Amino acid sequence: MKPLTHRRWTMQDTIVVPPRRKGVREHELDGEALLFDPRTRKTYLLNKTAFAVWRHCDGQATARQIANEQSEDYEVQFEAALDHVEQLVTLFADSELLDLGND
Repeated sequence: MKPLTHRRWTMQDTIVVPPRRKGVREHELDGEALLFDPRTRKTYLLNKTAFAVWRHCDGQATARQIANEQSEDYEVQFEAALDHVEQLVTLFADSELLDLGND
């Protein structure tokens, strides 16, 4: 599987996912979440699965570990869950919601 490349980092499924950026506020509502980034003044609505991935962006879990849990929780194939996790983490990084160590 080829690694996903973000403009400031490359994601491989065995590499630890960067942690959430400090200051991003989250409000959980019925399993979904509303994120607010006061730095950019943007708001993001995460569905249940995206919120579960977001919560695992702690600087300790790998994409593979997150996908394994997602595949068990939602009864989907591991490869599909891994693809979903990688897409979400890249989206979070592109939206500057993760701490990539460049601030």
